Amino acid sequence: MDDNTNADFMQDIRELAKQIKKITKEAVSLIEPQVNKVIRNKIKDNNQIELLLDRLLDYAGMDDDGLILFKRLCRYYYELNPKVTAEYIYIYRDLYDSDEVDDED
Repeated sequence: MDDNTNADFMQDIRELAKQIKKITKEAVSLIEPQVNKVIRNKIKDNNQIELLLDRLLDYAGMDDDGLILFKRLCRYYYELNPKVTAEYIYIYRDLYDSDEVDDED
């Protein structure tokens, strides 16, 4: 690649990253009222809560607000179903926690 092609490519990547960030923010803002409703109304429907946790897993590692919502919902759900809540936390760590040390190192 020549310098112009490389610069254009990098600009395209930056634009894509901005679009992804914007879409992520919009998605999290749509999920937030649902999480607030579950917690405020003390909803105990496992399927509804787990659906929200599934959706939040998509954004928790890419957006601070998504992570905050994920944590809030996990704290709420832990009282209802600690085992499943722990599974969601492990899934989050598997997906996004890069601080783990590889066994091979």
